[in-house]
Amino acid sequence: MLVTALANVVVFWPLFLIFAPFGSISSWAVLAFIGAGATGPFLGRMLLFNGMARVGVSVATPLYNIQVLFAVIGGVIFFNETLTPFVGLGTLVLLGGVALLSLDISGGNKDKPRRLVDLAFPLASGFFFAVSFMLRKWGLQIAPEIYLGLAMMASTSFFTAFILAPVQGKSLAFPRGHPLVMFAIAGLLTNVAQLFSLTAILEGDLVVVIPLQNTQPLFALLFSAMFLRRLEHVTPMIIGGAGLVVAGAVLVNF
Repeated sequence: MLVTALANVVVFWPLFLIFAPFGSISSWAVLAFIGAGATGPFLGRMLLFNGMARVGVSVATPLYNIQVLFAVIGGVIFFNETLTPFVGLGTLVLLGGVALLSLDISGGNKDKPRRLVDLAFPLASGFFFAVSFMLRKWGLQIAPEIYLGLAMMASTSFFTAFILAPVQGKSLAFPRGHPLVMFAIAGLLTNVAQLFSLTAILEGDLVVVIPLQNTQPLFALLFSAMFLRRLEHVTPMIIGGAGLVVAGAVLVNF
């Protein structure tokens, strides 16, 4: 978490200083972005990483897409966004996908037994990411400065992890060699993802952006099957469950 968050800080603060007015740092939007950084990039990412370690990428990623439901509900309640007749069907299809993923105990990590409680980690991650998306939307309504939001969220995520790690008895030693390279690449890829995501949230509605954004299980399954075959089982039920999650997310958008 420290490596990926640090990669965000190193990239987003220079972009803020170059492209955003420095005076925007005194805006009330900063509080919304700090809250978004604490709930999304920190809590959401921490729970998702725990979920991946417990049940594998192929299971954790589709489960955390439950954020679609929370984000859509939040968009309607807090931002007066409009739902379509397909939202009910999309919700049922998405929940059906989550159920399939939960029932298939043979999928995911090969070296660890599946416990039902392990599924709570990616599901909780989805909830906190949805809260983060709502806070991002609120902050952008106050001050439509994307780079301000990205810099504040990255800083909050990094410093929260830095402060809380010793409290939890976790070591702050950075990994070395191949793991460090992989985490650094992951951090740089999240830079691109967050930039596009925040731009989409600024320009569109949560009920549209978040369902489309959450087609990522398809890519997670593809890459898991290609690169993690020695570590994870990608079973037909997992593929079907992920497909339903994505289908439900798309239906919510119609």
